[in-house]
Amino acid sequence: MLKRTYVHLPGVGRRTEAHFWRQGRGTWEDFLHADRIPGLSRERVRRLQEQVRESLEQVANAGYFAARLQPGEHWRLFRYFRQRAAYLDIETTGTFWPGLTVTVVGLYDGQEMRQFIHGYNLHEFPRALEGLDLLVTFNGTQFDLPVLRANFPELRLPPVHVDLRFLLARLGFRGGLKKIEPRFGITRPDEVNGMDGYMAVILWERYQRGDRTALELLLKYNREDVINLEVLMEEGFRLYRERLVSCCQDAGRVQPGALARM
Repeated sequence: MLKRTYVHLPGVGRRTEAHFWRQGRGTWEDFLHADRIPGLSRERVRRLQEQVRESLEQVANAGYFAARLQPGEHWRLFRYFRQRAAYLDIETTGTFWPGLTVTVVGLYDGQEMRQFIHGYNLHEFPRALEGLDLLVTFNGTQFDLPVLRANFPELRLPPVHVDLRFLLARLGFRGGLKKIEPRFGITRPDEVNGMDGYMAVILWERYQRGDRTALELLLKYNREDVINLEVLMEEGFRLYRERLVSCCQDAGRVQPGALARM
């Protein structure tokens, strides 16, 4: 999807991007071979081609594209940078911001699940983000990331952030994480099924009073919150890509094979 993206270029929106696709310019390489594109002057095409060449030079630089794409378009970067992506969810001492203390941070890179616990190894969390290009959360824009920044003032987050709450809402899946998961075939283990953020706060308070089993249950709950994001991200990416292709096809005549590789 990255090399089929044009909306990071100056003056190019989704309508113009779809026009490029319909003209058979489905990838940057295709665009560079264009002598002309209907509706654009030769000078405009030349300037855009210069920007496309720069994009190819920067193709491994996630920060380059994060700075040029609107946050709502960061999902396009997922597949290309997924080897340096991670899924994140936090637990705190309350459910309303501000003034919260982070109790648990769960971080999953698709292979290894790591959890950082207040009073134990939470101080190691910032280093775990080193080398990551992309972070996936659910409602992280309004909760997880502001809370983390307040608790870790020097925290350096990956350049790309995909907030599944808003990506999935644009696809018609609205509500909280636990409401959306079953619509993608996700079921939680019985011991944490039905738990919510308020219960996570109660479990931490019980742990603080010496109940070790409460911490174990809290970590299981957090783990489900984190690892389930991978399924939702994969499906959200697939569905949104299909929507773009469908909208492009519905918008007008498509040259033969123009969208075959989308």
